[in-house]
Amino acid sequence: MSIQEALVGLFTDDPVNWLKWGVVFAVLILGYVVAIPLYKKITARLSWERKRDIAKSRDHVIKAALVNKHPVGEVARYNWHATYRYTIQGEERQYKAYFKHPVTPPLYLYLYYIDNPEKLFSCEEYHYENHKGLLLFPIIFLPWILAVAAMFLLGVELTA
Repeated sequence: MSIQEALVGLFTDDPVNWLKWGVVFAVLILGYVVAIPLYKKITARLSWERKRDIAKSRDHVIKAALVNKHPVGEVARYNWHATYRYTIQGEERQYKAYFKHPVTPPLYLYLYYIDNPEKLFSCEEYHYENHKGLLLFPIIFLPWILAVAAMFLLGVELTA
């Protein structure tokens, strides 16, 4: 079987159908042109570094000192649970942080908040970011969703 026979078998021998397939592939490529900058923009908007920069600009930074730390896991591949003590508005409080291997708890941890001092965060500790994945999942598949939609809207003939 030659390449020409294989392509005709896949896309039919109708030139209009070939044109429709060309439009579908163009939509797929243009979908990536849209999806990649959108992915980067949303990732930057949801990043802890952006939140940290907002907190720094508002001067919402607290320095916490390490009080206690203990390892969890395999020897030489420890994850760490650490407790830090800080003072805010004259009241002494504790902050618990989790550090994943190979990071170890620093002696001082900078804590940030945007509006509410009860909702502290740090950029040095480990963050499980499942919310980011849920938001970015549709954007990753956006080009393919658009291409399939174009395929059905154009009525592309599919060979069996």
